[in-house]
Amino acid sequence: MPDLDALLHKAHWLLQHKKPSEAEKQLIQIIRQDPQHAQAFSLLARCKYEQKKFAEGIDAIKTAIALAADVDYYHYLLSFGYYQVNQHQQAIEQLNTAIRLNPYTADYFGLLSLILLEKKDFKKALNAANEGLAIDGESIACLNARSTALNKLQQTDDAMETMRNALDKDPENDFTHTTIGWNLLEKGKNKEAAVHFKEALRINPELEGARTGLKEALKSRIPPYKWLLQYSFWINNKGKNARWFIPIGIYLAVRIIFSASGNEEQGTGMFGGVVLGAYLLLAATSWIINPLANFFLLFNKDGKYALTANEKLNSILFISALGCAILLALAGWILSYRGVSPERWLAAALVAASLGLPLGHMSFPIRLSQNHKLQWYAIGLVGFGCISLALLLFAPLDAISGALIAYGIAFVLYTWLSALLPR
Repeated sequence: MPDLDALLHKAHWLLQHKKPSEAEKQLIQIIRQDPQHAQAFSLLARCKYEQKKFAEGIDAIKTAIALAADVDYYHYLLSFGYYQVNQHQQAIEQLNTAIRLNPYTADYFGLLSLILLEKKDFKKALNAANEGLAIDGESIACLNARSTALNKLQQTDDAMETMRNALDKDPENDFTHTTIGWNLLEKGKNKEAAVHFKEALRINPELEGARTGLKEALKSRIPPYKWLLQYSFWINNKGKNARWFIPIGIYLAVRIIFSASGNEEQGTGMFGGVVLGAYLLLAATSWIINPLANFFLLFNKDGKYALTANEKLNSILFISALGCAILLALAGWILSYRGVSPERWLAAALVAASLGLPLGHMSFPIRLSQNHKLQWYAIGLVGFGCISLALLLFAPLDAISGALIAYGIAFVLYTWLSALLPR
């Protein structure tokens, strides 16, 4: 019979060397021999977390807690699992238990601060980070959380000082470089942010937060994308309800201004038109800028490696839809010189261009189950658009006007849903 301590030691070693699936095999052997081995379940939870199997990891650490409820670290691990699946209140409850059992571990306060940052409670997040640093002034988790909280509270000088302090403590920490990168990116310093994201990826090439940050930093070199990213930071800092209320409020304000201006003198009417035009331009830019920027990254020495396979396909399909729209519009323009009405071709061009929006944001490969609501809607819209395109090219216009109107309504609804629903 294998020695349990030897298996546990081997599992520890494998987990430290980024081999969670192999460590899991050792832990399963331990659990089969001793189903009451709480430490084995806690290590199994960490293995599951490393493999992004957070639900399974949560189940494993719950078993460990059932066997040894007074171990503070187990509650911390459960809190971390809840944090990863965005169950923030449950995460805070478990952290409070961990801190009650052991109030002298700085990293518990660091994780608490990170969760409070997610909840947009920046002052409490700063207090939690400061509590952790009072226990251990070199806690990387607390230093990173503190710098982000200060950045959100517009205390830029203190935030930069904390970032420098964190780097001095551990210049090879990938998490620190990633945190600094995001803080700089939020301040519009995309070139400096890219340096830190690249450094984080040098240290840990699998770090997804740094990879995403590098993409955002590179795309921010395109001015419209940079402006929209700053708007995104701003609206996200206002809380989850602002994600709904601010865009709707802007739309209603524009409608009121435009409607009121129609009954006033010409100058006011022109102002209303300018406001409406600016709003529509902002909306249209927000729809197309991401896949368009990703397409440009395909030709960037750093960007093409930062993009996922799905993002590359999104950008190619988006540009293909625009290219098809241009060809259809050119065909209509050429045929108009031969006495053929161009309406059919121009309408087809508009439908083709509109397909670029769902194609530029869909998840691939297409699945027939477990899709989120926006993915289902996008799949339906692409199918509806392709049918509309075929009808435009081959059916009489009078017979398909209703279908085209329905498609237009479905497309407008998708633009709203894509802005308001999570992906």
